[in-house]
Amino acid sequence: MEGLLINNRICPQPQKWNKVWEIIKSKTDARVALPLILAAWWETTDEEKLGRFKYHLEFAERLSVLNEVQIYLQSLSESDWHHKGE
Repeated sequence: MEGLLINNRICPQPQKWNKVWEIIKSKTDARVALPLILAAWWETTDEEKLGRFKYHLEFAERLSVLNEVQIYLQSLSESDWHHKGE
């Protein structure tokens, strides 16, 4: 997981992060906290975004879909990521 968070990456950009959430949500009936996108994007800190993104990665691991999420994330370009301080 940590290998994804290089180059001061915080989380994927909103549309890409939503796709991660959709992958996770499609595998469970449990409530999965929403990604911090839309209005929440502008009202949350980088630390809050990073915390929620790590939560999503941990949730994916518990559901045994982390590999699928990682494959998707590895396909993203650097510009598809939000970086610290942006």
